[in-house]
Amino acid sequence: MRKAESTRPREGHLDRYDWSKAVRGKYAAKAAKASALLRILDPQLARRFPDSRSVNRALRVLLELEAALPRRRGGRHAA
Repeated sequence: MRKAESTRPREGHLDRYDWSKAVRGKYAAKAAKASALLRILDPQLARRFPDSRSVNRALRVLLELEAALPRRRGGRHAA
């Protein structure tokens, strides 16, 4: 004989949880603030720069290099 199916919704189904005390957007501001800081690297770059420190160091060197090089004058950019 088979067991009679329970009237409770299956595991993971949203009706299984009590939403009466839920608050809409409780963590929305915190999530928005965190995602504003998030940057996604391509997999090739992620292998080359394994942590935030190495990415920041490379970007600082790039900014220093840009500041050290003379600016080109002219309205056209090289493609």
